[in-house]
Amino acid sequence: RTNASVYLVGTPALERSFRQYGIRLTDGSEADIVVSSFDTTLTYDKLVKACNLIRGGAEYFCTHPDYNCPVEGGYIPDSGAIAALITAATGVKPRFFGKPCRETADIIAEQSGLSKSEIAVVGDRLYTDIALGKNHGLLSVLVLSGETKLTDISGETTPDITVNGIGDLIQYID
Repeated sequence: RTNASVYLVGTPALERSFRQYGIRLTDGSEADIVVSSFDTTLTYDKLVKACNLIRGGAEYFCTHPDYNCPVEGGYIPDSGAIAALITAATGVKPRFFGKPCRETADIIAEQSGLSKSEIAVVGDRLYTDIALGKNHGLLSVLVLSGETKLTDISGETTPDITVNGIGDLIQYID
């Protein structure tokens, strides 16, 4: 919606990006839309504001459904985990607009000038990265150096290509 106010649950870097693109952010006292994302600055106050706004009728969006973010030594909660908490508290599921949503594939194709059949998505998650490719006509490449293990792959989640690490992709480049 044009000129809608947004309450953002996200990192300072994401906040700067939203402001740079002219999105009108609020302090959480009011908003037409709540957007949640990965947030290493997450506080209880941010969650309370987001939940109250959603309960009050604000639309709810989330940037991506990833539950875990791989970091050195393990994982930390990612955007999908934060969204699950907000959904549990409000009963409202967000509309996701990152991977694996069709809009993401459409934007990649539009911005690159390539057809979807000419694009490869490379990632370590079956439910976002590989689903983006499989569901929207992109070549899907799973890298086993992150969240997904070989034993997790089955049926619809089977990527077009699976490699141990990003360096192994060199064999597929002409």
